[in-house]
Amino acid sequence: MKKRTGIIIAIIVILAVIVGACIYGYMSGRNETENTPSETVEGSAQTGQTQEEQPDEPEGGESVQPEQANPSGGESVVVYVPDEQGETLTPVGTDAADDSDQALVDALIAAGSLPAGVEVQSSSTENGVLRLDMNMVYGNAVRSSGTTGENMLIYALVNTFVQARGVDSVIITVDGAPLESGHEVYDYPLQATN
Repeated sequence: MKKRTGIIIAIIVILAVIVGACIYGYMSGRNETENTPSETVEGSAQTGQTQEEQPDEPEGGESVQPEQANPSGGESVVVYVPDEQGETLTPVGTDAADDSDQALVDALIAAGSLPAGVEVQSSSTENGVLRLDMNMVYGNAVRSSGTTGENMLIYALVNTFVQARGVDSVIITVDGAPLESGHEVYDYPLQATN
């Protein structure tokens, strides 16, 4: 009888320890979340704006969080990179030399989303629409890729700039003319894809 009572007490103690560990783990994870300042990708570290001053998030609701963050110096940015099959874009945290448009393009080039030599010739924003004038290297890359590659080249640029600049859409031109692929003229604002 004493042995049986001892076993029951031991089981109760073990269960109490397990339940206590689960509660502790839950509470400590919850405290970390509450104590971590919530900041979107385009938050104060990048733009100098407080949460209340930030522009409205792009359509689609919550801001995108990168698959991996890499704030090891320079400006921390999110760029969109094609997956291994080249079918979807994934947000990836990386560094840019500064906050310029060309630095974002250079980060896209370094991530393998755009070919070397792509440059932003000019940009302007009006009514939530960013107008990017790209060089001929970009236009040639879009024209020479298939439909899927074309979408990856266009939306890697669009998604990255919508996220970084807090705009609603992007119009892409090449040497001042609307972006043309072999089968479509992109003379309209493009919104970020999910």
